[in-house]
Amino acid sequence: MTDEALFYRRFVSDVRRCAGGRAPTAVAEIERRIRVAMIAAPGQRERRWARVVAAVADLLARFAGGDQEAEAAALARLREFVRENADLGRPHDVAITDFRFDTKVESVLVDGAGRAYLILAHRPGTPRRRPPEPALEEIVPGPTRRLAEWAVFGLCGGAAAAALWFAFVVPV
Repeated sequence: MTDEALFYRRFVSDVRRCAGGRAPTAVAEIERRIRVAMIAAPGQRERRWARVVAAVADLLARFAGGDQEAEAAALARLREFVRENADLGRPHDVAITDFRFDTKVESVLVDGAGRAYLILAHRPGTPRRRPPEPALEEIVPGPTRRLAEWAVFGLCGGAAAAALWFAFVVPV
């Protein structure tokens, strides 16, 4: 008998013990999901096992059980299975190892603390991209925008000078 077959038999036995005959449809659904997960294509396995974990977690939430020693051991094994596989089917955090950089290292810079930094070379075959222009440049031409800025600065400066004049120089 293979390891997979032993796992299947023990897992289904644990599920049946925990349900205790109270949820035959849930047990049948979990058995079906386990069979599907075990024969799933490599690209589908994680999603299929996530569905098994969800069904087992739901079963454990509905039936706390655990009066007898055999049932308590089965409950402990199922809870451990759910705890170990709780992250299946969830999106993974993005890490630097998820990216691939196709470039050559030009040199290595080492600072005083001993940390090393890679200086990457620009690939000769790829054109260098210019940074995008500011959004206002598309709507208002540069000379017009500068004229409007100076007009606002002039008005605000004149108003400030007048306020100071009337506050300190003109007698009340």
